[in-house]
Amino acid sequence: MLGVSLNDGYLPKEMYVFLGAVIGAVAAYITTKTTVRNQVRIAEITAQKDVALQSDRLLHERVMAEVAIEREELRKMHAILSRVSLETSLTMSYMQSDNNMKLHEFRERYVESCHRLHEAKAISDIYYPEMSDSVCKIYGQTNVFWGHQESVLRTDVKHERGVWETSLSKVIKTGDEISSYSRVLQEKIATRGKELKSAVGEKID
Repeated sequence: MLGVSLNDGYLPKEMYVFLGAVIGAVAAYITTKTTVRNQVRIAEITAQKDVALQSDRLLHERVMAEVAIEREELRKMHAILSRVSLETSLTMSYMQSDNNMKLHEFRERYVESCHRLHEAKAISDIYYPEMSDSVCKIYGQTNVFWGHQESVLRTDVKHERGVWETSLSKVIKTGDEISSYSRVLQEKIATRGKELKSAVGEKID
């Protein structure tokens, strides 16, 4: 019989081909498995980075939204204090006297002023408790001011000049106190505004 037996130490040609195919398949399997494992690992790392970036973006957006809300409340409070200072100024007192403002008009303006200060008190209580005491003092002094100003408006300077001058001096004193309190609060508001800009690490328009 032709050919070489296994006992002679040789394998048939077909066995070499078969073994070569098996070894090639195993090598390809190992390579494929390693490649897939690496791809999965890369995908996991990429996914983790994407999640981290998304979390950072959402956190940044939330912080910016909160800063925007707080800045708007600061703006409202600052504007209210400016309006109150104007309404309780000597200039406004003279203007009301010269225009012979009707008592009901005067009292309507007083109520509007109270509403504005109520809003300022709400803002301070929610965002800036350390400012609430000063807002309360302004509110109290504002009530005193409007009381003295009403006395000025209701007094005939020609016939009761002494009473008129006394009331006016109280108007001036109380108005100055309100203005002083307001300036201190507005300085605190300006400081807080700068802190917000610094906190977000960028210029806010």
